[in-house]
Parts: sequence; C-alpha cells; structure tokens
Amino acid sequence: MIILFLLTLIGTNVIESSHFNGGTINWAPAYPNSSSSSIVITVTQFYSWQYPTISCLTDVPTSTNWILYPSVTLTCVANCSTQGSYSSNTISILTDCTSYSASLGILSSQRSVNITLNESTYFWIAYRDVSWRPLANAATSVFPGWSIVSLINLQRRPDGLINTPPVSQVTSPQYVIVNNTATIEIPVTDVDVGDDIRCRWSSKN
Repeated sequence: MIILFLLTLIGTNVIESSHFNGGTINWAPAYPNSSSSSIVITVTQFYSWQYPTISCLTDVPTSTNWILYPSVTLTCVANCSTQGSYSSNTISILTDCTSYSASLGILSSQRSVNITLNESTYFWIAYRDVSWRPLANAATSVFPGWSIVSLINLQRRPDGLINTPPVSQVTSPQYVIVNNTATIEIPVTDVDVGDDIRCRWSSKN
C-alpha cells in the first residue's frame, strides 16, 4: 500500500509538471467614455496547454480529472494597496477550450469576464503556477514555474477617458533552434488611435 501511494504521488507530479504552454491576460474598459466612478472592465484570459494531457472541455484545466488544483484565481502581485475592490471580487483562472490540434499536441482555451472596479484603481494581477512544459537547455532542473502578469490601470488619461491597453497575442510555444538566430513576430494592436506603442523586454530568465 505504501509503495502504491508513492508511485501515484510521483506520477501526479510528473504529469502536472508538463501541461502548460503559456498565455496572455488582456483587459479593456467596457465603456471607455463613461464618467462613472465605478468602471466595468472585461478581462480576457487566453492560455495554451498540452493536448491530450489537458482535455478539450469547459473549465480548463480543472475539468481534466487528474488535475488537483484548488480554486485558483488571478492574484494581485504589486501595488495591491490601490487594487480597489478586486480583493473581494477575484477572477478565476478557469477558461474554456476553443480549439485543439492532435498533430501539434496543443489545446487553446479562453474566457472573458466583466468585473467592476473603482476609478483610479492601479495594480498588477498575475496567474502563477509551477507546471510549465519541459524546456530544452532550461536554467533549472526543478519544475519551472511561470508568472503571466497584466497591469490594470484605471487612472483617467488627460482627455478624460479610461485607457484601453494595447493587445499582443503570440502563439505558444515558439520553437527556436539552439545556437541559431530566429525572428519571432509579435503582433500588437491598440484601439486608441494615435497612441504610442512600445515593447519592453525582461532582462532575466
């Protein structure tokens, strides 16, 4: 009985260490021209998973029967003192399967939800966990984690509007041959015409 338990536990760790491919968290004000002090925003999560490890169902990933996740939500990771009412109205990380490819071994999921926050809310939310897919030449042999972060800024612009942030969505994973230069196109769009769009890259792994 003890041996069986240990094998089951080890097997679960191996599976959970290799099912997530990456994703994005985007948001936009539902009514950018609203003058109300209560701002409705639409938060959209898009994630990529390994298929068929994760099943194409609703409520990804907990709809896959071996997943042992508790109720996971997007958490505040910075400027939490100005998160407004988010702490009492957190967003679940659960999404719904939108497509999958058996040949590529990839499943995509997405979900959008509306939440109401106070005007001038300014904080960072993130989806963090430790079940990243295996990486070649990884910096660590320990199960690598991830942190997908988004800044929610409801401070009004000089023109009185709530800014709609630019959106960038790249298919994950992207494959690069070791010791070869590769070009990865990152499309970016912004509905606020005339805004200056800039990219900033992390300097650490």
